[in-house]
Amino acid sequence: MKRLYIAIIFLVISISLCIFEQYTVQETYNTATRYINSAIEAVDNNDYKKAEADCKRLNDFWGEKQKYMTAMIDHGCLDDANLTIGSLEELAKNKNESLEQELINAKNHIKSIYQNQKITFGNVF
Repeated sequence: MKRLYIAIIFLVISISLCIFEQYTVQETYNTATRYINSAIEAVDNNDYKKAEADCKRLNDFWGEKQKYMTAMIDHGCLDDANLTIGSLEELAKNKNESLEQELINAKNHIKSIYQNQKITFGNVF
């Protein structure tokens, strides 16, 4: 009977971790995408101060969430996104012309992480 309880506890823990991982990835994707879209809009309006503030908030948010996601997700994907997101604030400070393209790259990295971590038939098997 003890083996049955241990198996049930293990199953509950596994399911809880899966739910936590899905929630974390989706919430990170949604929030990071909002920051990036806001920064892209600011760059389109030549408002580099707002773009810089959005990039800083994105970088701070990403740093906070990356701690949890590192335990759950392949580090290679996260490293690419981390490098791109880490450079955005400096690009905005310097009003660099490549800022908008780097914002799009960051958005694509985050979207790729989100799509690869979603529970779908293809991702499970």
